[in-house]
This record gives sequence, structure tokens and C-alpha cells, in this order.
Amino acid sequence: MAPAQQSRVLRCCSCHIFQAHQVKKSLKWTCKACGEKQSFVRAYGEGSGADCRRHVQKLNLLQGQASELSLRSVEEAVNASEEENAGPQQAKDGSQQALSEPLESRWLKYLDQDCEGQELDRGRPALKTH
Repeated sequence: MAPAQQSRVLRCCSCHIFQAHQVKKSLKWTCKACGEKQSFVRAYGEGSGADCRRHVQKLNLLQGQASELSLRSVEEAVNASEEENAGPQQAKDGSQQALSEPLESRWLKYLDQDCEGQELDRGRPALKTH
């Protein structure tokens, strides 16, 4: 019986997406998302294919949440500066409008409805089997 194929978790230098690739002798690889050809610089994890795929999902989720938080902080700063420049009545109306919008992750629209309420099990995302 042949040993299990080893995989690595790599990050594209162009689109910054984490992805799992099989370990090979060549240090060149191509991004599966943007097609950018690049050299191996750093491995963010190594192991079986299933373990690497779970790690890739976790890293991409964390990266997406971090970018969403930074985007929200920029939007809040812009809104705060607009409220300072606006009159008192306009600022009051703007704050009421902001409170009426639900604060939920934009990533939720990509999840299945029955998986939304589930928590991550020991750092692993809940996956639906077909």
C-alpha cells in the first residue's frame, strides 16, 4: 500500500487566497483561482489532503472576516466624518438609519440555511455531506 499523498497549504502572492496543493519536487506552482504562476515561498501547513483543505477553509474564513472588519471600520470612520459635517437633524436621522440595518456577516449569504446556526466544531467548519 502506497503512503498517503502529502499536501501543503500555500498562499497566492497575487490574489492572497490560501489553497492546498500536493507536495512535489518542483518549487513552482500555479494559483487555482487567478492562474498566477509563482515559486514556493512559504508553507502555511502540511499534511494529508483532507487536513490541508480544512486548514485552507479556516484560513480563508479568518482572512475574509478580518478584511470585512477593516472595511467596516473604514465605513464607520467615513460615516462619522459625514455626521460631523452634517447638521444635528441630519446626523440624528443618519444614526437612526444605521441602527435599523442588521449587523450580520456578509459571508452568511453563502452558507446553507440549516448550517447558519451551527458553531464551528473544534475549529472545523460544519460541512454538509451529499
